[in-house]
Amino acid sequence: MTKKLSREEFLRNLMDSRLFSQEEIAATLDPLRQATLDGEAMAERLVAAGKLTPYQASAVRERRFGELVIGNYQVLDRLGAGAMGIVYKARHKRMKRVVAIKVLSRSVGQSEKLVRRFQREVEAVARLSHPNIVMAHDADEAEVGHFLVMEYVNGRDLASEVQQRGPLPVPEAVDCIVQAARALGYAHEQGIIHRDIKPANLLRDVHGVVKVADLGLARINDPFGRPAEEMAALTQAGSIMGTVDFMPPEQALGLTNIDRRADIYSLGCTLYYLLIGCPPYQGPSLMAILLKHREAPPPSPSAARSEVPATLEAIFRRMVAKKPEERFSSMAEVIEALESPTLVSQPGSKHSEPPATVQPIDLTRTMDLPSNLPETAAAGALGPTIDLIPAAVAQSGMTALLVEPSRSQAVIIRTYLQSLGYNSISTVPSGQKALEAASHAPPSVVLSAMHLNDMTGLELARRIRADESLSGVGFVLISSALDTQEANLLSHLGPIIRLTKPFSPHQLSEAIKAAVGSPPRSTQQAKSEAADRIRILVVDDSAAARSHIRRVLAAAGLELIVEAADGAQAVALLEKEPFDLVVTDYNMPHLDGRGVIDFIRNHSSTPSVPVILVTTETDAEKLEAVRRLGVSAICDKSFPLEVIRQILQRRGERHV
Repeated sequence: MTKKLSREEFLRNLMDSRLFSQEEIAATLDPLRQATLDGEAMAERLVAAGKLTPYQASAVRERRFGELVIGNYQVLDRLGAGAMGIVYKARHKRMKRVVAIKVLSRSVGQSEKLVRRFQREVEAVARLSHPNIVMAHDADEAEVGHFLVMEYVNGRDLASEVQQRGPLPVPEAVDCIVQAARALGYAHEQGIIHRDIKPANLLRDVHGVVKVADLGLARINDPFGRPAEEMAALTQAGSIMGTVDFMPPEQALGLTNIDRRADIYSLGCTLYYLLIGCPPYQGPSLMAILLKHREAPPPSPSAARSEVPATLEAIFRRMVAKKPEERFSSMAEVIEALESPTLVSQPGSKHSEPPATVQPIDLTRTMDLPSNLPETAAAGALGPTIDLIPAAVAQSGMTALLVEPSRSQAVIIRTYLQSLGYNSISTVPSGQKALEAASHAPPSVVLSAMHLNDMTGLELARRIRADESLSGVGFVLISSALDTQEANLLSHLGPIIRLTKPFSPHQLSEAIKAAVGSPPRSTQQAKSEAADRIRILVVDDSAAARSHIRRVLAAAGLELIVEAADGAQAVALLEKEPFDLVVTDYNMPHLDGRGVIDFIRNHSSTPSVPVILVTTETDAEKLEAVRRLGVSAICDKSFPLEVIRQILQRRGERHV
């Protein structure tokens, strides 16, 4: 029987772990001083409070201190392991940034050749800066050995997604490949060939952004003048490198003249995997699979799955041609083919449905709704719901300016707009062209992608808002995610509506109506009876953030709003009067958002009131602690209009 850990033993272990200073330990344990707890119970309490992760608690109990600190980083969890080493989730001690750290295993560290290969990966990643490539933050050597600090991607790899969900919808698969192709095209321009493209090396975050990872086999066209034979030795010419299931014939043969078309072949095999759920070639042995890559004709995706259009099959076949010269010559050509309007809208094909970036929204992803939320807390006491706008509403007299560099996205959004009754739609690819078009003929609404060729959608919004002649123009920003700085800027730009990808025509219609100042359709009686009764408490220490939240709530027809500048003020107000909805920040002086939610759920007279957390906080442990308290929704500082609409709609459905 395992001996129980005493309180004193756990405290000694916690001190020896170097996770916290003596002052931090004292502050952390202060709430537990009156409790009679042994070491195990104390560890469980600290995990529940978000002070330790389960991984850290286990390591502290077992005195595995070498797995808790790597240089200036505190290890939060172990993400996985491979032939080269172990990958951890960690957080910088001072900056509090959450990262992924790849540590070279000790056995590999004894091999000079493999250490040089690891250093080559560091060099390759450091040269790249692209939204679809996992970013490198740091590289160093510590007691654990050589390590590389990378961007932490909150999501999972596409191989895991397919294993769990099955083959992806055709538009979703194409969108993933296009994003990966953009990253690889950029890497190729920097003289880097990945050479190990596969679903497991494509990570997709919770917002749908695909990022290319693991440049460990990358072949680099060296800019530092090192001899070609040295670079060839580092890539181990003459040996089989990479993953056999997705390997081009020339790489399997160990040829040294590998170029960008090898990545095109592997990306084509990855497309097949996303569509069908297995690699294009299978066999009883690695050699059998290698021979099929070299000799067998490409399999037919449409034969295995009827909704794969003929145009997409033709693109796949060209990507996986046996001879490199018969493939697309660049990733730019691959992207152009996959974004062709003829592929997007091919008659008789389910691929005419929108790709993943604009397909019907999954609100559990964008709002982070907890699955175990009690029904009373989810529904709240909002009274009669306000009617939502129908999917197709005639927009006679309305003009739209669409700013979208992607041709396929532009085609799809135009189709959505036409289905909503818009007949006057102008499309431009850049911010400067949008400004010129708007100045010449101000539209009713501008719909802009976040990433344009010459500026961001936020910069375009700022310039339009600065032009008095365009003061009446509505603005919808279409984006997957906003970082903290972008979210704060959005909150200062006035009435701008953010539409989160993916979305449906119905949601596009709602966003436009909110942007141009039209509230959701409802009868006058429903508006007066519902909106007048819904009392909302907005809690945030930023006056600008409170102002932005007010504007979004007003767009949803909600105007009875009380403000609190911090958590303590909020609690004082909640003790005096009930509210029908609470919108709160997380990081605030005196009492943070978690304290506010804890008071509501456990000490207030209305424990079932819906609570929306609007925050820039990214710490997964802190957010998980908030979820356990029963928060109704979590979103970023841009406070998408769809969040409040969904809360109202859910409440309405429960009261039909």
